[in-house]
Amino acid sequence: MDESRALRRAAWAGAASVVLLVLAVALGALVGVDAPGVSDAVILGRLDDGARRVAAGVGLPILGVGVALLFWFAVGLRRMLDRMSGGDPLAHAIVPAAALLGGLMITGVSLDVSSAITAMSDAFTPDADIARVLGTAGGLVALTGLTGGAVLVAVTTRIAQQARALPRWAVWVSYAVVVLCLSGYWSAGMASVAFGLWLIGAVIGMLRAARRTPPAPVATA
Repeated sequence: MDESRALRRAAWAGAASVVLLVLAVALGALVGVDAPGVSDAVILGRLDDGARRVAAGVGLPILGVGVALLFWFAVGLRRMLDRMSGGDPLAHAIVPAAALLGGLMITGVSLDVSSAITAMSDAFTPDADIARVLGTAGGLVALTGLTGGAVLVAVTTRIAQQARALPRWAVWVSYAVVVLCLSGYWSAGMASVAFGLWLIGAVIGMLRAARRTPPAPVATA
């Protein structure tokens, strides 16, 4: 496969991962509880709702597929940055950063919906306080995973800045996203939104890079 096609497919994988990750988190939020002001009755109602339980169960495999596509995108991004920088070792941090982000996101969402999944068994009696603890822990773990997102943004921005591939305003916006990602839980969800928007921008940038990449030469006998 030529380089242009590989970058294009990785970019579309990144776009699909954004959609699937948002969908998975939204499905998990139907039964997840991390807000301290939610009453016991509301929490128990969520845990006893069969439709919400099914949504949580469907959300987990969707999340897994989204993270797998994110890895595909990260590999393509690393290849693009390698070519852009002439082999800067810093680009090799891209895939581990994506692994940190995806791994902690899966762990956090799993903790958040674990009470609802366990409640499918008659041997478990739902408890509102346990659901609160697991929901809060899941939120903290998932948002801590944005540390990997911060590395992803910082490395990409640094290499693109050195190659003069980004305007100055885009560089500063990207570093602002890094700060938000590092703030994690304290940014009240703004970090997740900012990282998602940055990821969409990175997908667009990779598609443009794919169009500028010359096709592989045709082998002749």
